[in-house]
Amino acid sequence: MKIRSLIPLATAILATYSPWSFSQEQESADTFAIGLIAYTEPSLYVGGKDNAGLLPYIEWESNNWFFRDYSLGSYLAGGDNWALSAAVGYHAFGDVERGNSPELKDMKKLDDIYTAAVSVDWFGSLGHLTLGYRQDITGNHNGGSAVIGYGYPLEFQQWSIEPHISLTYAGSQVARYYVGVDADDAKVGRPEYRPRGAYQYQAGVSLSRLFGESHRILIDLSHRRFSNEVHDSPIVDNDHLWSISAGYLYAF
Repeated sequence: MKIRSLIPLATAILATYSPWSFSQEQESADTFAIGLIAYTEPSLYVGGKDNAGLLPYIEWESNNWFFRDYSLGSYLAGGDNWALSAAVGYHAFGDVERGNSPELKDMKKLDDIYTAAVSVDWFGSLGHLTLGYRQDITGNHNGGSAVIGYGYPLEFQQWSIEPHISLTYAGSQVARYYVGVDADDAKVGRPEYRPRGAYQYQAGVSLSRLFGESHRILIDLSHRRFSNEVHDSPIVDNDHLWSISAGYLYAF
């Protein structure tokens, strides 16, 4: 399994751990952390294999710059409880390898998608809210997607527990790239399909525990459900997916 196909799942476990979660008590200090993320999730695609693997992870922040979730970005503005940031990085609404399905091997190959993203985060005693937009900069589908997410961190003994929900809207160009069927790929049993914009609904819970000042373990259980524009595709086999992730980070 190629690393690029593992990234979207790996970032799911880390998305709920905002930059301030690791360093909010030392905002002016540089931070650097490395770790490993393991996870598993069924494939969205007909005949697709389960997506599972182990992926190295790096997180770095210095002044207004950061690298996390496999994206390089910068804070553009902010205050005591909000931040505006922009970043460039890898992103996927589906799997560019279509789960390595033998039934879909004859279809046109998909390329990796890199996006420019902008997001606004608000955080405080009522949890944290994220609004973001991503735009393809590779020219592969030229589409965009928007997301709104909310998480509410709780403390239980030495554990941080965070229920989280999010809604992602992928424009028609994004949906067609991942779950559409072009005329050249259509055949008996696989009709041409050009979906409109699609939605992804996600809910889950993340757990985190810090050991000493440097060691952190992360666990996440998430459920993703897709709108009919995805499920109606002749190359899609599921309208919802469960995933579980676990990771370890060491902060220097």
